[in-house]
Amino acid sequence: MSLLLRAEGANWTLEILGKLPELPAFISPTPPSHIATQGDVALFARPSISATLGPKAQSETEESVVAVAPLQEIPPLFFEAVDYDIHFESKLDAACSITLPAGSELRRKKKGVEHHTINFGNNVGFFDIKVEAPDGLAQLRLEVFARKIDYRTDYIAMREDISGVLRNLAMTANSKTYSLAAPARGHKPTLVEWFALLKTYFDDFIKLTNAISNKPHTGLETRVVRRDVDRARHVSRQTIDRALRRGNSGPALPKLDVSIPRRIDERVSRPTFDTPENRYYKALLTTSYRNMRALSKIKETGDEDAERDSERKFFDRIRPELKEMERRLEAAMKAPFLSTVKEVTLERPTSMVFHKHPIYSRVDKMARLLNGGLSFAGDIVPIGVKDTAVLYEYWCFLKIIDLLRDRFDLVEQKIVKTTRLRTTVTLAKGKAASMEFVHIPTQKKLYVFYNRMFRQLPTIAQKPDNVIQFSTGDKFYIFDAKYRVQFDRTYAKQYGGVGPRTDDINTMHRYRDAIAIANPHNPKEYLKGVVMGAVVLFPFPNETEYRQHKFCKSIEQVEIGGLPFLPGATTLVSEKLAQLLAKEFPEPIQIVSPIGV
Repeated sequence: MSLLLRAEGANWTLEILGKLPELPAFISPTPPSHIATQGDVALFARPSISATLGPKAQSETEESVVAVAPLQEIPPLFFEAVDYDIHFESKLDAACSITLPAGSELRRKKKGVEHHTINFGNNVGFFDIKVEAPDGLAQLRLEVFARKIDYRTDYIAMREDISGVLRNLAMTANSKTYSLAAPARGHKPTLVEWFALLKTYFDDFIKLTNAISNKPHTGLETRVVRRDVDRARHVSRQTIDRALRRGNSGPALPKLDVSIPRRIDERVSRPTFDTPENRYYKALLTTSYRNMRALSKIKETGDEDAERDSERKFFDRIRPELKEMERRLEAAMKAPFLSTVKEVTLERPTSMVFHKHPIYSRVDKMARLLNGGLSFAGDIVPIGVKDTAVLYEYWCFLKIIDLLRDRFDLVEQKIVKTTRLRTTVTLAKGKAASMEFVHIPTQKKLYVFYNRMFRQLPTIAQKPDNVIQFSTGDKFYIFDAKYRVQFDRTYAKQYGGVGPRTDDINTMHRYRDAIAIANPHNPKEYLKGVVMGAVVLFPFPNETEYRQHKFCKSIEQVEIGGLPFLPGATTLVSEKLAQLLAKEFPEPIQIVSPIGV
């Protein structure tokens, strides 16, 4: 292992060690990275890291680091799917404590010394390390890079494509790394988004509640009170005229032919806190409190693609923070004036107070912010992102849908679902969740499934990522997205360059042989050969180079192979789809009559 980073405070030292990554040649070896810090921290980092094939030019045990300034551009230090050792030492028995990402594991701890390990898996983005020392809090923000796709181009484009279909589809309760987003109006957030927003703006929120409690907005409440005539003070002329026209038992005025009423209606006004603006404010407090309580009870989202252990650690970690937020919000909800304010739903009333009042206008802005969700078009709010392998599967599925929509009309989709307690948004799986298309010229149907499980098989159930089913119901073509690529010299020499892993190609053979469907006329028999072909989709940007690859040529020969698929490399998959559809959905021949007939 090599020393990648050393950070020093007045009373502590932090060192992170890891193996030098081996990256494919098509990934840029030196994208800019930097370390953001808070507090008094001295930084030392490796001046360069080999990011090409064969990193033997640099010694694995070399531990030379050089001083770097916060936010100074440096080569990337941390990558997905790499083991890292974190050593922390507190000097002179100082009372120092360290907080690491939830995915870290404690290996050894003794007086003043700690040893942790972490592997980020397929999570990329930022992670924080915090050190609490007698001289104050210090914080490092570090960045994890992808190893199989270009992190600054393909990864960002893939995430934006997914978010373009559904804004929060890429977000999750991921505790190992995070990305930065910005508030987005006009969207209903998931609980994970809502908590990220609330956590960022909670102190401002509490300051607003204190300001409103000290000087709440009031209105005038007018009501009609029946009073003795000699005690009435605020009586309109219309009320007097109406009272005199009525028969009553008061003293008569013969000359005027009327009787003075003994009691009359008086309109009385008094200040009240039960205004539309205060109801809206109370609803905001109540809704926020309910969301906190709901989130504090969650242990996992129910997303089967998520890493369960990481999710549990995430919710365990935020639970004490939620309890503290609940306590502070309960104090705000106990403001005396709120006891006279009615309970309503969180619907914004039309009111000029939200434009003119300095405090209530900020409350309105805060309510819109908390209930608007997040967008990746910004760098304000930390939010977890689904790991890169899941994002790649999502992107492949959605991009295939996009390519098909150029030739078909989308009739129905049942693919998007919200997980239990609306914590996150995922793609639904299996046969029940499908995208249904219709070919207008022939009226034939086509279905695309995500992660369909073929269960009722004579042998073992099979679960490819993307399945295209043609209208006959007994023809399938499989596009299996795999966030894996092989690029070692032996492989490249044998197969003709960078390409899909050989075990993934073998899986395609297995799908074609293993998947069968029951004969509708005889359930004991199976229709074999229903899979027309199976192709691995893998991340590689150079389509021109790949056309000479053995697993590209094998698709034409046996309908088994692999195709590169990335935001900037969709041509080969598009060509394959066009070829398949031309066979199954031939355009009807148009007979043109001669002129004049």
